[in-house]
Amino acid sequence: MTMQTEVIVPLVGYLLLVFLLSAYAYRKREKGQFLNEYFLGNRSMGGFVLAMTITATYVSASSFIGGPGAAYKYGIGWVLLSMIQLPAIWLSLGVLGKKFAILARRYNAVTPK
Repeated sequence: MTMQTEVIVPLVGYLLLVFLLSAYAYRKREKGQFLNEYFLGNRSMGGFVLAMTITATYVSASSFIGGPGAAYKYGIGWVLLSMIQLPAIWLSLGVLGKKFAILARRYNAVTPK
């Protein structure tokens, strides 16, 4: 086998597998409101799950992509500033989250426009 064949065969196999799994999942899915189910978890997630999702998103993006470079460039002040952002998000969602949820259900909001 040449080097190109050793790369192309597994790649084509992987793409074929993904296509077949996608076609199978498409046939087995139940009919429903796709946008609400996909983007909003069918509005069934509790507050704890939502808080942990936000935490995981923030920690992943901040610690691996921009955090180290910003800390190197701006120093310890930036690190301290970034540490307060997550509790501030939790507090604001704790205070305003219920009101946001009521308005989102009233206007059937999926994403901001």
